[in-house]
Amino acid sequence: MQKLFDFLKTIFSPGSSHSAPLPQQSREELQAVFKKRYARFRSLLTANNNTLQAMAELEKAYYSGDSYRMALIRSRVITMLVNVYKMIGNLNEMSDGKYKELETVFEKTSSAINEIIDQQPTRRQGPYIRSIKEINRTDKDYVGEKMANLGEISSIPHIEIPPGFVLTTSATRHFLTPEIIAEINRLLQILEPDDLDSLFKTCQDIEETIMAAPLSAEIEEELMRYYADLEKQSFADCRVALRSSALGEDSEGLSFAGLYHSALHVERSSLAESYKSIVASKYSAKAIMYRAKRGYRHEDIEMCVGCQVMIDAQISGVTYSRDPEESHSETIRINVTAGLAKGVVDGTQATDLYLVDRIPPHTLVHADIRQKDHLSGHPVNANGSLSPQQLRQLTETALRIEKHFGKPQDIEWSYDQQGRLYILQCRPLAEVAAAIQSEEEQPVAIPEKDREKPFFLGGICAGSGGTIGTVCKVSSQKEMQRFPKGAIAVVEHPLPEWAPVLSKSAGIIAEHGSEAGHLATVSREFGIPALFSVPGAMKSLVNGETLTLNASGHSIYRGSRPEQLSRLTAKKDIMAGSPVQRIMAETLRHITPLTLLDPESSYFKPSCCETLHDITRFCHEKSVSEMFTFGQKTRSNQMAAKRLVGKVPLEWWVIDLADGIRSEADAEAKAVHIEDIASQPMLAIWRGISAFPWEGPPPVSMRGFGSIIFQSAMRPELDPAVASKMTVKNYFLISGNFCNLSARLGYHYAMIEAYASDLLTENYVTFRFKGGAADLKRKAIRARLLADILEQYDFSIELKSDALLARIKKKPAAYLESRLMVLGYLTLHARQLDMVMNQPGAVARYKERFLLEIEQMLALQPETVAMENGHADNQKNSAG
Repeated sequence: MQKLFDFLKTIFSPGSSHSAPLPQQSREELQAVFKKRYARFRSLLTANNNTLQAMAELEKAYYSGDSYRMALIRSRVITMLVNVYKMIGNLNEMSDGKYKELETVFEKTSSAINEIIDQQPTRRQGPYIRSIKEINRTDKDYVGEKMANLGEISSIPHIEIPPGFVLTTSATRHFLTPEIIAEINRLLQILEPDDLDSLFKTCQDIEETIMAAPLSAEIEEELMRYYADLEKQSFADCRVALRSSALGEDSEGLSFAGLYHSALHVERSSLAESYKSIVASKYSAKAIMYRAKRGYRHEDIEMCVGCQVMIDAQISGVTYSRDPEESHSETIRINVTAGLAKGVVDGTQATDLYLVDRIPPHTLVHADIRQKDHLSGHPVNANGSLSPQQLRQLTETALRIEKHFGKPQDIEWSYDQQGRLYILQCRPLAEVAAAIQSEEEQPVAIPEKDREKPFFLGGICAGSGGTIGTVCKVSSQKEMQRFPKGAIAVVEHPLPEWAPVLSKSAGIIAEHGSEAGHLATVSREFGIPALFSVPGAMKSLVNGETLTLNASGHSIYRGSRPEQLSRLTAKKDIMAGSPVQRIMAETLRHITPLTLLDPESSYFKPSCCETLHDITRFCHEKSVSEMFTFGQKTRSNQMAAKRLVGKVPLEWWVIDLADGIRSEADAEAKAVHIEDIASQPMLAIWRGISAFPWEGPPPVSMRGFGSIIFQSAMRPELDPAVASKMTVKNYFLISGNFCNLSARLGYHYAMIEAYASDLLTENYVTFRFKGGAADLKRKAIRARLLADILEQYDFSIELKSDALLARIKKKPAAYLESRLMVLGYLTLHARQLDMVMNQPGAVARYKERFLLEIEQMLALQPETVAMENGHADNQKNSAG
């Protein structure tokens, strides 16, 4: 990151020559110098806009609750650093090097940002292998949460785990040499995770690289020594299970359920290859997708591998110490299957479901006996696969583990052939988000006789919520790679292999499986509606048809039926607590806060700039000042800014670039009247500004006022004393066909720029709007209100949070002038409007009023009416 930036500095560094104040020059010479300075000014404004746009995109990503990647942070930060450096260079060129100190301030800020972005996780060193009995929760950064949890459980009296050991992060670091890591990083750098074809190919290449690497003699010797110890604890030539225990796996809110490889029934001769296969599974497609979605970089995750004696399982299952869909329930859920628990977690086997009361004597509340076959020689009867004694033991064990860890647990277990209970895995339970329902989302009441019957009713809710989408069946990797964004995935078995589609899917339907499966766990983490155990789904549903999936209601409807989705699942911030989110938060602290405000303050100087936003604010303000004082520096009043005399009570100043003021006007006067303006774009903007007087700040409730005061207290940039000044200068830079208005009205900033001539291909209008006194949500609502209005007047809109960009280009001059009137009106009347955007009906009320007054304003312009009527013909003629 730093090297790239150092290279960019060599490109964008300003020249070292700074001239002395200009001598008296002819008008032609003066205009040539002014045009050069104006080009610097325009370059600075463009860089300023690019910086603010990148800031808005980062803020939007951070507050959205959606996933984002380090690539987004890096690209936007580079955009900002390059453009802020260009602003500094252009300002110093305009000011003869007056603000060289900005370079030092910028260097300090950019170094702090680069240090945050390039930071690496700390690494703990230690032995290559540790016995599970020797570890506990404090070792999770060394042996991974899964094995640390098992080590912790082994300390609870009367609870057994299979004997075993764990190959630590030190072992993996020793195995994956710097050369192997360099090759993996090279492959990852060319990877585009959203391109599934590229993802699967890259993952295959990485896994082959790892499998081809030799295991050092040192680690292999240690591995065999610990295996020999397992033989002593069990029996000779015992078979073992090797399972992943990556950092972060099985932690709270982050399961990685089924995304890494497990190797069962492993013999002594296969230990090394099985170990390598699990290390390689860190780079499987489903694992990479999951990490990207949850905000983890590859370097944040190190793989550890647990090795335990295989249990000759009679029955196995998964216990939830609380119902994941009802966090306050007093019910324990137990899913059971014959043999190993693998059939439960990968959704390939039917399971018996038991609901047991958490309160002693632990009464059986409900039993759903789904298994039809025999278990180990004895039949499945009405009581199911578990005896009352086993139900009680599983319930009591789950409650003891929950008490030990202090929160509900997801527990995998097995009974061996002798009836001994072993705990195989334990992690915090991923609970389903609570359902929310606002007044605006109340379902439409439908009479019983008119209610449509669902296409399917039943199944198992594996992930709550509802969605509408088109069917896309998935039964192979090729079909998964073609999966369209927003579709509903339909599968036979909810295998962990289908996890990559969760980054694109709106919901998932499976013919088999239960809520205890790995894919169900990941669906709940992502907040994706999932309905399992839907018989015949692959045959009866058609690719491309629209479905309404109400997983919470255990129902599927053909077609779009929004009325059936009466409750919405609260949106999860799936990035919460992740390394990427932490890096984003730390980075934004050096970027977005604005502490430099009042240009008249003694603290408005380079040394007081604390963030990139401060630097852009300083450069923008001083660049305008440099344009303003240009005439004085050249000892010429002809090019100096003139104060505009008009009826609108704010500070308006005009800088004439060329032919923007009528030749008959007094060139020596320090003020200019609106009647002296010859710039048609400026006149159009002014007609909009002056059409209706601003009525002052909107009426704010005491609660709303208190919120604004709170915002001002929390955010220094919202100083009411600063924002209310009527002496803030707003500048028109004009020529006969050109106008650039930079306005700071209250808490928000607006920029209007236009060129309008007879040449259609050169004509354009650009409008930028950002800021406000209220919180980000209300500022964004105001920006959306303005966007909705401008869309009605043919503007193309780009809206990111509270940052609005609106454009029109290649239209006739008269057409553009009418749109400039609209922009002039909105720039003035949107002042402080964000304060009331939380009041009921405010958006609709102001939208109605604004549109009414805009139409009245445009109707008073005779040329506007004629122009609008002939708009289509003008377009055709201009195109010709």
